[in-house]
Amino acid sequence: MPPEPPVLPPVGDLYAAAPCGLVLTDPDGTIRHANETFCEWMGVELAGLVGGRRIQDLLTVGGRIFHQTHWVPLLQMQGSISEVKLELKRADGRTFPVVLNAVSRSHGAQVFHELAFFIAEDRHRYERELMHERAQAQQLLATHLEAQHALALSDARLRLAMESAHLHVWHVNPDTSLRCYDDSVSELLGYPNPQPVSAQRFLSHIEFADREREATALSEAMDATRGAYRCVFRLNGADGVQRTIRATGDAVFDQNGQFLRLVGVLQDISELSRQRAAAEERARFAEQMVGIVSHDLRNPLTAIKMGTQMLTNPALAPGKRDRMAEHIDASVDRARRLIDDLLDFTQAKIGSGLSVTPQSVDLHGLVGVAVNELRLSFQGRTLIQREEGMGECFADPGRLSQLLGNLVGNAMTYGDKERPVTITSRVDRDTFELEVHNWGTPIPEELLPVLFEPMMRGTAVANDQRSVGLGLFIVNDIVRAHRGQISVSSSLEAGTVFRTIFPRW
Repeated sequence: MPPEPPVLPPVGDLYAAAPCGLVLTDPDGTIRHANETFCEWMGVELAGLVGGRRIQDLLTVGGRIFHQTHWVPLLQMQGSISEVKLELKRADGRTFPVVLNAVSRSHGAQVFHELAFFIAEDRHRYERELMHERAQAQQLLATHLEAQHALALSDARLRLAMESAHLHVWHVNPDTSLRCYDDSVSELLGYPNPQPVSAQRFLSHIEFADREREATALSEAMDATRGAYRCVFRLNGADGVQRTIRATGDAVFDQNGQFLRLVGVLQDISELSRQRAAAEERARFAEQMVGIVSHDLRNPLTAIKMGTQMLTNPALAPGKRDRMAEHIDASVDRARRLIDDLLDFTQAKIGSGLSVTPQSVDLHGLVGVAVNELRLSFQGRTLIQREEGMGECFADPGRLSQLLGNLVGNAMTYGDKERPVTITSRVDRDTFELEVHNWGTPIPEELLPVLFEPMMRGTAVANDQRSVGLGLFIVNDIVRAHRGQISVSSSLEAGTVFRTIFPRW
Protein backbone atom coordinates (compact mmCIF):
# COMPACT_ATOMS: atom_id res chain seq x y z
CA MET A 1 0.00 0.00 0.00
CA PRO A 2 1.28 3.48 -0.79
CA PRO A 3 2.44 5.47 2.24
CA GLU A 4 0.02 7.92 3.70
CA PRO A 5 0.82 11.56 2.94
CA PRO A 6 2.32 13.49 5.88
CA VAL A 7 0.07 15.63 7.96
CA LEU A 8 0.99 19.24 7.34
CA PRO A 9 0.62 21.92 9.99
CA PRO A 10 -2.16 24.39 9.48
CA VAL A 11 -1.25 27.24 7.19
CA GLY A 12 -2.24 29.68 9.87
CA ASP A 13 0.33 28.19 12.23
CA LEU A 14 2.98 28.51 9.54
CA TYR A 15 2.16 32.18 9.16
CA ALA A 16 1.96 32.89 12.86
CA ALA A 17 5.23 31.15 13.80
CA ALA A 18 7.18 31.87 10.62
CA PRO A 19 10.94 32.40 11.26
CA CYS A 20 10.57 35.99 10.11
CA GLY A 21 8.38 38.92 11.04
CA LEU A 22 5.41 39.29 8.67
CA VAL A 23 3.47 42.55 8.63
CA LEU A 24 0.57 43.80 6.50
CA THR A 25 0.09 47.59 6.20
CA ASP A 26 -1.88 50.15 4.28
CA PRO A 27 0.04 52.28 1.77
CA ASP A 28 0.29 55.00 4.45
CA GLY A 29 2.01 52.55 6.79
CA THR A 30 -0.90 51.76 9.12
CA ILE A 31 -0.42 48.23 10.48
CA ARG A 32 -3.32 45.88 9.66
CA HIS A 33 -1.81 42.61 10.85
CA ALA A 34 1.43 41.04 12.09
CA ASN A 35 2.41 37.51 12.95
CA GLU A 36 3.37 36.32 16.40
CA THR A 37 7.08 36.33 15.55
CA PHE A 38 7.02 40.06 14.80
CA CYS A 39 4.98 40.82 17.93
CA GLU A 40 7.40 38.84 20.06
CA TRP A 41 10.36 40.71 18.55
CA MET A 42 8.74 44.05 19.24
CA GLY A 43 7.66 43.11 22.79
CA VAL A 44 3.98 44.05 22.26
CA GLU A 45 0.70 42.29 21.76
CA LEU A 46 -0.94 42.25 18.33
CA ALA A 47 -3.72 44.49 19.64
CA GLY A 48 -1.10 47.12 20.48
CA LEU A 49 -0.07 47.27 16.83
CA VAL A 50 -3.11 46.81 14.67
CA GLY A 51 -5.08 49.89 13.67
CA GLY A 52 -3.35 52.39 15.92
CA ARG A 53 0.32 52.15 14.92
CA ARG A 54 2.18 52.79 11.68
CA ILE A 55 5.22 50.85 10.61
CA GLN A 56 7.28 54.03 10.44
CA ASP A 57 6.57 54.56 14.15
CA LEU A 58 8.62 51.45 14.84
CA LEU A 59 11.64 52.70 12.91
CA THR A 60 14.58 54.77 14.04
CA VAL A 61 15.00 58.32 12.71
CA GLY A 62 17.14 57.10 9.84
CA GLY A 63 14.58 54.41 8.99
CA ARG A 64 11.76 56.95 8.91
CA ILE A 65 13.70 59.13 6.48
CA PHE A 66 14.34 56.09 4.30
CA HIS A 67 10.63 55.15 4.46
CA GLN A 68 9.63 58.56 3.19
CA THR A 69 12.34 59.07 0.55
CA HIS A 70 12.87 55.55 -0.79
CA TRP A 71 10.57 52.88 0.63
CA VAL A 72 7.18 54.27 -0.36
CA PRO A 73 8.32 55.76 -3.73
CA LEU A 74 9.96 52.47 -4.76
CA LEU A 75 6.88 50.41 -3.90
CA GLN A 76 4.74 52.83 -5.91
CA MET A 77 7.07 52.74 -8.93
CA GLN A 78 8.28 49.14 -9.06
CA GLY A 79 6.05 47.34 -6.63
CA SER A 80 8.76 45.81 -4.48
CA ILE A 81 11.98 46.41 -2.55
CA SER A 82 14.42 43.87 -1.21
CA GLU A 83 17.31 43.47 1.21
CA VAL A 84 16.98 46.85 2.84
CA LYS A 85 18.84 47.06 6.14
CA LEU A 86 16.99 48.94 8.88
CA GLU A 87 16.71 49.10 12.64
CA LEU A 88 13.43 48.46 14.52
CA LYS A 89 12.73 49.98 17.92
CA ARG A 90 11.23 47.67 20.56
CA ALA A 91 8.67 48.72 23.10
CA ASP A 92 11.41 49.01 25.73
CA GLY A 93 13.35 51.42 23.51
CA ARG A 94 16.07 49.01 22.42
CA THR A 95 16.80 48.64 18.73
CA PHE A 96 17.84 45.65 16.66
CA PRO A 97 18.90 45.31 13.02
CA VAL A 98 16.65 43.71 10.40
CA VAL A 99 16.60 43.19 6.65
CA LEU A 100 13.37 44.11 4.88
CA ASN A 101 11.71 42.66 1.80
CA ALA A 102 8.40 44.24 0.75
CA VAL A 103 5.85 44.03 -2.05
CA SER A 104 2.80 46.12 -2.91
CA ARG A 105 -0.16 43.89 -3.79
CA SER A 106 -3.84 44.52 -4.56
CA HIS A 107 -6.49 42.44 -2.83
CA GLY A 108 -9.73 43.30 -4.57
CA ALA A 109 -10.07 47.05 -4.56
CA GLN A 110 -7.68 47.48 -1.64
CA VAL A 111 -3.85 47.86 -1.93
CA PHE A 112 -1.70 46.48 0.85
CA HIS A 113 2.03 46.44 1.55
CA GLU A 114 3.26 42.99 2.56
CA LEU A 115 6.44 43.24 4.64
CA ALA A 116 8.86 40.52 5.69
CA PHE A 117 11.55 41.32 8.33
CA PHE A 118 14.59 39.11 9.01
CA ILE A 119 16.78 39.44 12.09
CA ALA A 120 20.24 40.65 10.94
CA GLU A 121 22.24 40.55 14.19
CA ASP A 122 24.96 38.30 12.76
CA ARG A 123 25.04 40.22 9.52
CA HIS A 124 25.10 43.47 11.43
CA ARG A 125 27.95 42.21 13.60
CA TYR A 126 29.76 40.99 10.51
CA GLU A 127 29.27 44.30 8.75
CA ARG A 128 30.48 46.18 11.80
CA GLU A 129 33.53 43.96 11.93
CA LEU A 130 34.06 44.56 8.24
CA MET A 131 33.71 48.28 8.79
CA HIS A 132 36.10 48.09 11.73
CA GLU A 133 38.59 46.08 9.70
CA ARG A 134 38.17 48.51 6.83
CA ALA A 135 38.81 51.44 9.16
CA GLN A 136 41.88 49.66 10.51
CA ALA A 137 43.04 48.89 6.98
CA GLN A 138 42.54 52.51 6.00
CA GLN A 139 44.44 53.59 9.09
CA LEU A 140 47.24 51.15 8.31
CA LEU A 141 47.26 52.36 4.72
CA ALA A 142 47.43 55.96 5.89
CA THR A 143 50.23 55.03 8.30
CA HIS A 144 52.01 53.14 5.53
CA LEU A 145 51.63 56.05 3.12
CA GLU A 146 52.87 58.41 5.80
CA ALA A 147 55.83 56.12 6.45
CA GLN A 148 56.51 55.93 2.72
CA HIS A 149 56.36 59.70 2.50
CA ALA A 150 58.71 60.05 5.48
CA LEU A 151 61.01 57.42 3.96
CA ALA A 152 60.98 59.21 0.61
CA LEU A 153 61.72 62.48 2.37
CA SER A 154 64.53 60.89 4.38
CA ASP A 155 65.88 59.28 1.22
CA ALA A 156 65.78 62.63 -0.58
CA ARG A 157 67.56 64.30 2.33
CA LEU A 158 70.12 61.51 2.45
CA ARG A 159 70.69 61.77 -1.29
CA LEU A 160 71.07 65.52 -1.03
CA ALA A 161 73.50 65.17 1.87
CA MET A 162 75.47 62.52 0.00
CA GLU A 163 75.57 64.61 -3.15
CA SER A 164 76.66 67.66 -1.15
CA ALA A 165 79.38 65.62 0.53
CA HIS A 166 80.20 63.85 -2.77
CA LEU A 167 79.59 60.43 -1.22
CA HIS A 168 79.03 57.37 -3.40
CA VAL A 169 77.41 54.14 -2.17
CA TRP A 170 78.68 50.61 -2.65
CA HIS A 171 77.97 47.24 -1.03
CA VAL A 172 79.10 43.63 -1.03
CA ASN A 173 76.70 41.01 -2.38
CA PRO A 174 76.46 38.33 0.38
CA ASP A 175 75.76 35.57 -2.16
CA THR A 176 78.68 36.25 -4.51
CA SER A 177 80.96 38.29 -2.20
CA LEU A 178 81.37 40.68 -5.14
CA ARG A 179 81.29 44.43 -4.75
CA CYS A 180 78.44 46.39 -6.30
CA TYR A 181 78.70 50.11 -7.01
CA ASP A 182 76.21 52.88 -7.72
CA ASP A 183 76.43 54.29 -11.23
CA SER A 184 77.58 57.59 -9.71
CA VAL A 185 80.88 55.91 -8.76
CA SER A 186 81.86 56.28 -12.42
CA GLU A 187 82.46 59.96 -11.58
CA LEU A 188 85.36 58.89 -9.35
CA LEU A 189 86.74 56.87 -12.26
CA GLY A 190 86.92 59.96 -14.44
CA TYR A 191 83.92 59.31 -16.70
CA PRO A 192 81.77 62.33 -17.66
CA ASN A 193 78.39 60.57 -17.34
CA PRO A 194 77.02 57.99 -14.86
CA GLN A 195 77.38 54.42 -16.10
CA PRO A 196 77.45 50.90 -14.62
CA VAL A 197 80.61 50.07 -12.71
CA SER A 198 81.56 46.45 -12.15
CA ALA A 199 83.88 45.28 -9.38
CA GLN A 200 86.53 44.31 -11.91
CA ARG A 201 86.32 47.70 -13.61
CA PHE A 202 86.63 49.56 -10.32
CA LEU A 203 89.58 47.50 -9.12
CA SER A 204 91.41 48.09 -12.41
CA HIS A 205 91.47 51.83 -11.66
CA ILE A 206 93.08 51.44 -8.21
CA GLU A 207 96.74 52.45 -8.17
CA PHE A 208 98.74 49.23 -8.44
CA ALA A 209 100.77 49.98 -5.30
CA ASP A 210 97.54 50.36 -3.27
CA ARG A 211 95.68 47.25 -4.45
CA GLU A 212 97.07 44.71 -2.00
CA ARG A 213 96.51 47.00 0.99
CA GLU A 214 92.94 47.74 -0.13
CA ALA A 215 92.13 44.05 -0.68
CA THR A 216 93.50 43.19 2.77
CA ALA A 217 91.33 45.88 4.38
CA LEU A 218 88.18 44.46 2.76
CA SER A 219 89.08 40.87 3.66
CA GLU A 220 89.57 41.84 7.31
CA ALA A 221 86.25 43.73 7.33
CA MET A 222 84.37 40.57 6.31
CA ASP A 223 85.79 38.79 9.35
CA ALA A 224 83.26 38.78 12.21
CA THR A 225 85.98 39.84 14.66
CA ARG A 226 86.56 43.10 12.76
CA GLY A 227 83.58 44.18 10.66
CA ALA A 228 84.87 47.67 9.85
CA TYR A 229 86.36 48.63 6.49
CA ARG A 230 88.52 51.76 6.43
CA CYS A 231 90.97 52.44 3.63
CA VAL A 232 92.50 55.34 1.69
CA PHE A 233 93.76 54.62 -1.80
CA ARG A 234 94.32 56.28 -5.16
CA LEU A 235 92.19 55.91 -8.28
CA ASN A 236 93.67 56.55 -11.72
CA GLY A 237 90.81 58.14 -13.66
CA ALA A 238 90.01 57.62 -17.31
CA ASP A 239 90.36 61.41 -17.65
CA GLY A 240 94.02 61.22 -16.61
CA VAL A 241 93.38 62.58 -13.11
CA GLN A 242 94.52 60.65 -10.05
CA ARG A 243 92.09 60.98 -7.14
CA THR A 244 92.61 60.14 -3.49
CA ILE A 245 89.64 58.13 -2.18
CA ARG A 246 88.53 57.46 1.38
CA ALA A 247 86.53 54.20 1.45
CA THR A 248 84.50 53.19 4.51
CA GLY A 249 82.05 50.41 5.24
CA ASP A 250 80.59 48.32 8.04
CA ALA A 251 79.78 44.63 7.83
CA VAL A 252 76.79 42.97 9.54
CA PHE A 253 76.87 39.37 10.81
CA ASP A 254 74.22 37.07 12.28
CA GLN A 255 74.44 35.57 15.76
CA ASN A 256 76.53 32.72 14.38
CA GLY A 257 79.06 35.07 12.83
CA GLN A 258 77.77 34.46 9.30
CA PHE A 259 78.33 37.40 6.97
CA LEU A 260 75.05 39.12 6.00
CA ARG A 261 75.97 42.35 4.26
CA LEU A 262 78.46 45.19 4.01
CA VAL A 263 77.44 48.69 2.98
CA GLY A 264 79.86 51.56 2.54
CA VAL A 265 80.58 54.90 0.94
CA LEU A 266 83.38 56.32 -1.20
CA GLN A 267 84.53 59.93 -0.92
CA ASP A 268 86.94 61.90 -3.07
CA ILE A 269 89.33 63.53 -0.58
CA SER A 270 91.80 64.78 -3.17
CA GLU A 271 91.07 68.40 -2.30
CA LEU A 272 91.27 67.59 1.41
CA SER A 273 94.63 65.92 0.81
CA ARG A 274 95.81 68.98 -1.10
CA GLN A 275 94.63 71.23 1.72
CA ARG A 276 96.43 69.04 4.26
CA ALA A 277 99.57 69.15 2.13
CA ALA A 278 99.21 72.93 1.86
CA ALA A 279 98.82 73.16 5.64
CA GLU A 280 101.94 71.05 6.11
CA GLU A 281 103.72 73.26 3.59
CA ARG A 282 102.66 76.34 5.55
CA ALA A 283 103.97 74.73 8.72
CA ARG A 284 107.29 74.03 7.00
CA PHE A 285 107.27 77.59 5.72
CA ALA A 286 106.82 78.88 9.27
CA GLU A 287 109.72 76.71 10.43
CA GLN A 288 111.83 78.02 7.56
CA MET A 289 111.01 81.59 8.50
CA VAL A 290 112.02 80.95 12.09
CA GLY A 291 115.25 79.34 10.91
CA ILE A 292 116.05 82.23 8.57
CA VAL A 293 115.36 84.93 11.10
CA SER A 294 117.12 83.13 13.94
CA HIS A 295 120.21 82.11 11.96
CA ASP A 296 120.79 83.93 8.68
CA LEU A 297 119.62 87.34 9.86
CA ARG A 298 121.52 86.99 13.11
CA ASN A 299 124.92 86.94 11.34
CA PRO A 300 124.78 90.45 9.81
CA LEU A 301 123.15 91.83 12.97
CA THR A 302 125.96 90.35 15.06
CA ALA A 303 128.53 91.90 12.73
CA ILE A 304 126.81 95.29 13.00
CA LYS A 305 126.67 95.01 16.80
CA MET A 306 130.36 94.12 17.08
CA GLY A 307 131.35 96.84 14.60
CA THR A 308 129.49 99.57 16.47
CA GLN A 309 131.09 98.47 19.74
CA MET A 310 134.55 98.68 18.16
CA LEU A 311 133.80 102.11 16.68
CA THR A 312 133.18 103.44 20.20
CA ASN A 313 136.77 102.54 21.14
CA PRO A 314 138.72 105.85 21.04
CA ALA A 315 141.98 103.96 20.64
CA LEU A 316 140.90 102.47 17.29
CA ALA A 317 143.19 103.59 14.46
CA PRO A 318 141.59 105.76 11.73
CA GLY A 319 142.30 103.19 9.02
CA LYS A 320 140.70 100.39 11.00
CA ARG A 321 137.75 102.69 11.78
CA ASP A 322 137.12 103.17 8.04
CA ARG A 323 137.34 99.45 7.33
CA MET A 324 134.98 98.72 10.22
CA ALA A 325 132.47 101.23 8.83
CA GLU A 326 132.66 99.48 5.46
CA HIS A 327 131.99 96.10 7.14
CA ILE A 328 128.97 97.57 8.95
CA ASP A 329 127.65 99.03 5.69
CA ALA A 330 128.08 95.66 3.94
CA SER A 331 126.27 93.89 6.80
CA VAL A 332 123.40 96.38 6.58
CA ASP A 333 123.13 95.76 2.82
CA ARG A 334 123.13 92.02 3.42
CA ALA A 335 120.40 92.29 6.08
CA ARG A 336 118.34 94.54 3.78
CA ARG A 337 118.66 92.08 0.89
CA LEU A 338 117.69 89.25 3.20
CA ILE A 339 114.58 91.13 4.38
CA ASP A 340 113.61 91.97 0.78
CA ASP A 341 113.98 88.32 -0.17
CA LEU A 342 111.87 87.26 2.79
CA LEU A 343 109.10 89.67 1.80
CA ASP A 344 109.11 88.39 -1.77
CA PHE A 345 109.24 84.80 -0.56
CA THR A 346 106.26 85.37 1.73
CA GLN A 347 104.26 86.99 -1.06
CA ALA A 348 105.07 84.13 -3.42
CA LYS A 349 104.29 81.36 -0.94
CA ILE A 350 101.17 82.54 0.86
CA GLY A 351 99.97 85.40 -1.32
CA SER A 352 98.85 85.53 -4.94
CA GLY A 353 102.41 85.40 -6.30
CA LEU A 354 104.85 88.19 -7.00
CA SER A 355 103.21 91.30 -8.38
CA VAL A 356 104.55 92.78 -11.61
CA THR A 357 103.80 96.05 -13.40
CA PRO A 358 104.79 95.58 -17.05
CA GLN A 359 105.66 98.55 -19.20
CA SER A 360 107.64 99.30 -22.35
CA VAL A 361 111.34 98.78 -21.54
CA ASP A 362 114.65 99.30 -23.37
CA LEU A 363 116.08 95.89 -22.45
CA HIS A 364 119.74 96.59 -23.24
CA GLY A 365 119.64 99.95 -21.47
CA LEU A 366 117.99 98.39 -18.41
CA VAL A 367 120.60 95.61 -18.26
CA GLY A 368 123.42 98.15 -18.70
CA VAL A 369 122.25 100.18 -15.69
CA ALA A 370 121.83 97.01 -13.59
CA VAL A 371 125.30 95.72 -14.53
CA ASN A 372 126.93 99.02 -13.58
CA GLU A 373 125.24 98.90 -10.17
CA LEU A 374 126.38 95.30 -9.72
CA ARG A 375 129.97 96.26 -10.55
CA LEU A 376 129.88 98.64 -7.60
CA SER A 377 128.58 95.86 -5.35
CA PHE A 378 131.17 93.33 -6.54
CA GLN A 379 134.30 95.42 -6.87
CA GLY A 380 137.31 93.43 -7.93
CA ARG A 381 135.19 91.01 -9.95
CA THR A 382 134.77 91.07 -13.75
CA LEU A 383 131.30 91.52 -15.26
CA ILE A 384 130.89 91.32 -19.05
CA GLN A 385 127.73 92.56 -20.77
CA ARG A 386 126.68 91.34 -24.22
CA GLU A 387 123.81 92.63 -26.33
CA GLU A 388 122.06 90.82 -29.21
CA GLY A 389 119.24 92.24 -31.30
CA MET A 390 117.49 95.57 -30.88
CA GLY A 391 114.18 96.93 -29.71
CA GLU A 392 111.99 97.34 -26.66
CA CYS A 393 110.00 94.73 -24.72
CA PHE A 394 107.07 94.72 -22.31
CA ALA A 395 108.10 93.84 -18.75
CA ASP A 396 108.47 95.08 -15.18
CA PRO A 397 111.88 96.84 -15.11
CA GLY A 398 112.24 96.60 -11.34
CA ARG A 399 111.61 92.84 -11.31
CA LEU A 400 114.02 92.27 -14.23
CA SER A 401 116.73 94.17 -12.34
CA GLN A 402 115.97 92.04 -9.26
CA LEU A 403 116.21 88.88 -11.39
CA LEU A 404 119.62 89.93 -12.74
CA GLY A 405 120.81 90.87 -9.26
CA ASN A 406 119.88 87.45 -7.86
CA LEU A 407 121.41 85.52 -10.76
CA VAL A 408 124.63 87.57 -10.75
CA GLY A 409 124.83 87.37 -6.95
CA ASN A 410 124.44 83.61 -7.21
CA ALA A 411 127.22 83.48 -9.85
CA MET A 412 129.50 85.63 -7.69
CA THR A 413 128.93 83.43 -4.64
CA TYR A 414 129.32 80.02 -6.25
CA GLY A 415 131.41 80.78 -9.37
CA ASP A 416 135.15 80.95 -9.95
CA LYS A 417 136.27 84.27 -8.49
CA GLU A 418 139.18 84.55 -10.92
CA ARG A 419 137.05 84.34 -14.04
CA PRO A 420 134.40 86.71 -15.41
CA VAL A 421 130.61 86.52 -15.16
CA THR A 422 128.86 87.22 -18.48
CA ILE A 423 125.39 88.81 -18.74
CA THR A 424 123.68 88.54 -22.14
CA SER A 425 120.50 90.39 -23.16
CA ARG A 426 118.88 89.22 -26.38
CA VAL A 427 115.89 90.63 -28.28
CA ASP A 428 114.18 88.56 -31.00
CA ARG A 429 111.00 89.19 -32.95
CA ASP A 430 108.57 87.61 -30.45
CA THR A 431 110.74 86.96 -27.39
CA PHE A 432 113.52 88.42 -25.29
CA GLU A 433 116.11 86.63 -23.16
CA LEU A 434 118.38 87.24 -20.20
CA GLU A 435 121.33 84.93 -19.64
CA VAL A 436 123.95 84.77 -16.87
CA HIS A 437 127.06 82.60 -17.29
CA ASN A 438 129.83 81.84 -14.81
CA TRP A 439 132.70 79.41 -14.52
CA GLY A 440 133.53 77.22 -11.57
CA THR A 441 132.41 74.04 -9.83
CA PRO A 442 129.30 72.72 -11.61
CA ILE A 443 125.99 72.29 -9.83
CA PRO A 444 125.52 68.63 -8.79
CA GLU A 445 123.18 66.90 -11.22
CA GLU A 446 120.90 65.64 -8.45
CA LEU A 447 120.22 69.23 -7.35
CA LEU A 448 119.10 70.52 -10.75
CA PRO A 449 115.44 69.34 -10.42
CA VAL A 450 115.03 71.11 -7.04
CA LEU A 451 117.34 74.06 -7.57
CA PHE A 452 114.49 76.58 -7.66
CA GLU A 453 112.93 75.38 -4.41
CA PRO A 454 113.38 77.62 -1.35
CA MET A 455 116.39 77.01 0.91
CA MET A 456 118.29 75.21 -1.85
CA ARG A 457 121.93 76.03 -2.67
CA GLY A 458 124.03 74.78 -5.52
CA THR A 459 127.27 74.02 -3.69
CA ALA A 460 128.70 74.44 -0.22
CA VAL A 461 130.24 77.81 0.63
CA ALA A 462 131.63 79.47 3.71
CA ASN A 463 129.19 80.96 6.21
CA ASP A 464 130.27 84.52 5.43
CA GLN A 465 129.31 83.97 1.79
CA ARG A 466 126.28 81.77 2.13
CA SER A 467 122.86 83.15 1.14
CA VAL A 468 119.53 82.33 2.66
CA GLY A 469 118.67 80.19 -0.36
CA LEU A 470 115.74 82.24 -1.65
CA GLY A 471 117.35 83.97 -4.62
CA LEU A 472 116.65 81.32 -7.26
CA PHE A 473 113.17 80.69 -5.88
CA ILE A 474 112.37 84.39 -6.33
CA VAL A 475 113.96 84.37 -9.80
CA ASN A 476 111.68 81.51 -10.81
CA ASP A 477 108.63 83.37 -9.50
CA ILE A 478 109.58 86.53 -11.40
CA VAL A 479 109.89 84.44 -14.58
CA ARG A 480 106.47 82.85 -14.03
CA ALA A 481 104.87 86.23 -13.33
CA HIS A 482 106.09 87.33 -16.80
CA ARG A 483 104.78 84.10 -18.42
CA GLY A 484 108.36 83.10 -19.15
CA GLN A 485 110.55 80.03 -18.74
CA ILE A 486 113.89 79.41 -17.05
CA SER A 487 116.47 76.70 -17.63
CA VAL A 488 119.89 75.88 -16.25
CA SER A 489 122.82 73.90 -17.58
CA SER A 490 126.03 73.26 -15.65
CA SER A 491 129.26 71.46 -16.46
CA LEU A 492 132.94 71.90 -15.71
CA GLU A 493 133.80 72.39 -19.39
CA ALA A 494 131.04 74.85 -20.38
CA GLY A 495 130.37 76.50 -17.04
CA THR A 496 126.96 77.26 -15.51
CA VAL A 497 124.29 79.09 -17.52
CA PHE A 498 120.93 80.37 -16.26
CA ARG A 499 118.78 81.23 -19.28
CA THR A 500 115.41 82.98 -19.08
CA ILE A 501 113.10 83.56 -22.04
CA PHE A 502 109.98 85.75 -22.08
CA PRO A 503 107.26 86.73 -24.53
CA ARG A 504 108.27 90.13 -25.87
CA TRP A 505 104.78 91.66 -25.66
